[in-house]
Amino acid sequence: MIAPNGDEMDPAFPQVIQGGLGKDGAEPLAQIMPEIPDPLAKLSAKERKVWDYVTRALADYGLLHRTDAMLMTIICKTFSDWVAQEEFLQKLQKDKGSYYVSTPNGYQQPHQAYYVARDKKRELMKWLPEAALTIPSFQKVKLDQLQPQGDLFDDPIEQFRQRKAKLGLRAIQGGKGDGGNT
Repeated sequence: MIAPNGDEMDPAFPQVIQGGLGKDGAEPLAQIMPEIPDPLAKLSAKERKVWDYVTRALADYGLLHRTDAMLMTIICKTFSDWVAQEEFLQKLQKDKGSYYVSTPNGYQQPHQAYYVARDKKRELMKWLPEAALTIPSFQKVKLDQLQPQGDLFDDPIEQFRQRKAKLGLRAIQGGKGDGGNT
């Protein structure tokens, strides 16, 4: 096999090609630039306001990519649906004093909008961390950005030895490999 730089390559020992996946001689991208995608579904005016606000904020922090369109569409639609149900329940509470209704048999139960709102909120709580839209998930993503990503070919045993050496621990030559239990 011949490497892109013209050197002979041994297929048994892969070689790291400098420069990444860019054009020949081009510098690799240090970071993928944030890009606000177009929504994948038609959004209402309220959903569009949520879309504009959230996508702009995520792009400002470098946490948005064009492939996030589906996730952001689901979040914006689900959030708007949840808000609409909550507003309906508040209006019902204000008008009738409660969001409980009577069944034809005379039993009291929450209005069906209560269950819809509950389910929409549960959906949101599952989707929001996926887009770093909760404080813990946002902090985790920002912390991960500060820490360099490990090399694919890092030797975990050597890393373990180096960590032990930093702590002042060292292997003793001729020591028993089973911790002295023989």
